[in-house]
Amino acid sequence: MEKDAVVRRSEDIESLLEDLMNVNENKEIEFKSAKGGFPGSFWETYSSFANTEGGIILFGVTEKNGRFSLAPLSVETVKKFKQEFFNAQNNRQKVSLPLLTDKDIDTIHVEDGEILYFVIPRASRQQRPVYIGQDPMTGTYRRNNEGDYICDPMQVSQMFAERDSSLGQVESRVLNNYTWDDIDMNSFRQYRTMFSNLSPSHPWTALDDLQFMQRLGGYRMDRRTGKEGFTMAGILMFGKEEAITDPECAPDFMVDYREIPSDTSELRWIDRLYPDGTWEANLFQFYRLTLPRLQKFLPKPFKMKGDTRIDESPAHVAVREALINCIVHAQYGGSRRINVFKTPKGIRMSNPGTLLVSPSQFYEGGISETRNPALQRMFGLIGKSDKAGSGVDKILKGWREANWRSPYIEEMGRPDKVELFMPMETLIDNDVVVQLKNILGDTLNTISHNALIVLATAFTDVEVSNTSLQPLLDLHPSDISKLLRELCNDGFLESSGFGKGTTYHLAYKYEVGIDRRSERTSYNILERSSVTSSVTSCNMSCDKLNNCDSVEDAHCKTSFVTSSVTSSDGLSSEEVRTIKEYCRVWRNIGDISRAIRRNRRHTRSRIVSKLLQAGLLEMEYPDKPTHPAQRYRTVYKKEK
Repeated sequence: MEKDAVVRRSEDIESLLEDLMNVNENKEIEFKSAKGGFPGSFWETYSSFANTEGGIILFGVTEKNGRFSLAPLSVETVKKFKQEFFNAQNNRQKVSLPLLTDKDIDTIHVEDGEILYFVIPRASRQQRPVYIGQDPMTGTYRRNNEGDYICDPMQVSQMFAERDSSLGQVESRVLNNYTWDDIDMNSFRQYRTMFSNLSPSHPWTALDDLQFMQRLGGYRMDRRTGKEGFTMAGILMFGKEEAITDPECAPDFMVDYREIPSDTSELRWIDRLYPDGTWEANLFQFYRLTLPRLQKFLPKPFKMKGDTRIDESPAHVAVREALINCIVHAQYGGSRRINVFKTPKGIRMSNPGTLLVSPSQFYEGGISETRNPALQRMFGLIGKSDKAGSGVDKILKGWREANWRSPYIEEMGRPDKVELFMPMETLIDNDVVVQLKNILGDTLNTISHNALIVLATAFTDVEVSNTSLQPLLDLHPSDISKLLRELCNDGFLESSGFGKGTTYHLAYKYEVGIDRRSERTSYNILERSSVTSSVTSCNMSCDKLNNCDSVEDAHCKTSFVTSSVTSSDGLSSEEVRTIKEYCRVWRNIGDISRAIRRNRRHTRSRIVSKLLQAGLLEMEYPDKPTHPAQRYRTVYKKEK
C-alpha cells in the first residue's frame, strides 16, 4: 500500500477503500471488524503473512452476507490498539519476532472515524518461521487463497533447515551403502563428454571417475562422522531409477513432462516423459530429454557467427535456464514431483518447495540463493548454469525479445510448490499494431521498440503506469518515466494523477478514432446508441430471462442485470450488451475496459464482478479468481 501524500485526498481515499472492499479478502488483504476489541486472530494472520508474501490487515471493516462494509474506529480506539499491538509484538511469549515499526502502521480517515491498517512484510529466510506462542510446531501459519492455515511439522522443520546459510544439507547427505552399481554409467559418461568438449584443457578431464565425482559434489566424506560415499545430489543427477526411489534417497521422486494439446481436447497429452522403465529417470536424463521437446516450439533465428549458423535464440536460452532453475531449486525428499507441461498457452514448470527470495527479488534478479548448490555446480560445469543470479534475467530477457508476455512466478502451499508460467502470447499483437498504424499513420515507423510496447499496452489495457510496464521493458524505472514523459510531450499519451499514482492512456485525439472489433461485430466506442431500443424494450416478465440463446435474445437477461448494475455503477444498458457481444470469446479485463472506455480497475471491481454474480459472465479460471491470466466469456443458456 502506498503511503505518500497522494492518498490523503478524500477522493483517493474513497477510491482506495472501494478497491479494497471489492477485492474482498485474498492472499494479501485481511479485513477485521475489531468492534469487540483487538482481534485475537490478528496474530495468526501476522504469522501467515510473514511466512508467505506479506500483506495488509485492516481494522474497521465488517462482513455481512459475504459483503464487506466500513465500520470505522474512534481515534481513542486506534490509539489503544496501536499500544496493544506493540506490547504484544515485543513479548516473546506472544510472537517469535517483531517485524513492524511505526511506519508500517497507519490510519485512513473516513467520514465516521478511522480505518487502522498494518502492513506486514515478508520475513526473510533467516527470520522464518515466524510463529505465535512458544512452540513453532503448533504456532506457525502460512497464507493461501483460503486464508490462514497452520503449518505441519515438516513445513516448519524445512523453514528451520533453510535458516542455515549452507542450504545443501539435504543434497550433500552421504547415503548409506550406495556403490557404483547404483550409478547409470551411460549418464555419467555423457556428462563427462559434455564437460570435456566444453573445457578440453581443464585439469579435471584427467581425473578418474571417483575423483571427478568428488569434484562435482556427488561423492564426499562427512568430516563430522568420517563416513564417505555417494551423496543425494550424485544419485539424483546420475543414479538409476531404483537407486533414486530407494527409501534411503528420495522414495517419492517423480519427474513428469507432458505436451498437452488443449484444455478442451479429449487427449490428456500427445507426448509424455515420465519414469516408465524405458529410460533412466535421473535429473540429467530428464534435462537432456525434456529441453529439446520444449525448444522445438520456439522460432529458430537465422544468424551467422563467422561461418557458423546460430540456431539458439534468447528464448531458447530462457527455456533452458527455466528448466535448470526448476531442477536445482526443487526441495527433494518426501512426496515430491517436478512437473513440466507444454500447452498451447505456454510452458508451465513447477517444483516442490518454497521461494528462498521474495517474488520482487526474483524479478529483479542478481540474487543467487540455491537450495541445491551441488546440482547447480554440476549444470554450471557443462555451461548450462551459473551462480551469478543471472538466470532470471535471461528468462525475462528471452521472453521480452520474443515479444511474449512476461513470465510470472507463483508460490503455493499445501503442499509447498513454486510454479513458473511462461506465456507464449505475443506482447504486441499484430492486430493491435495494424490498428495503431491506422491511427498514427507513418509516425508509428519513427518510434522505438520500447515506445511501441508502451503504446500497444496502453491500447490493450486502456491505461498503463511505470509499475505495470516494468515487467515488459528492459529499462530502469527512471528510464521508463523518461520514456513516458517523452510520449506525453510528443502527444501520443496523456497522464492522469500525480506521483506514484500517475497513469497514462492514449491521447484523446487518437482514442476517438479507434474502431474496436470482436469477431464479425464492429464496435465504435462512441457510437453504440443503436442498441438501446432493443435492450430497453425488454421487461422483467420476459419468459426467456434465464434462457437467452443468442445475442439477439440476450437483451432479456441483460435488462434484468442492468437494473441492478446501473443504479449504483452508472453502467448503461448498451454497455452491458456490448460486453455480452464482445465476450463471445474469452476476453481479459483490459479488452473489456477498452471496449466500454472504462478504467480497468473500475471495470474489474464494479462491473465485471456484478456480471459474474448475475451469471452473465464466466471465468476461465474459476478456482483462481485472481489468476494473472484470468479471462471472461459470456454465458448463454440453451432453451430446454
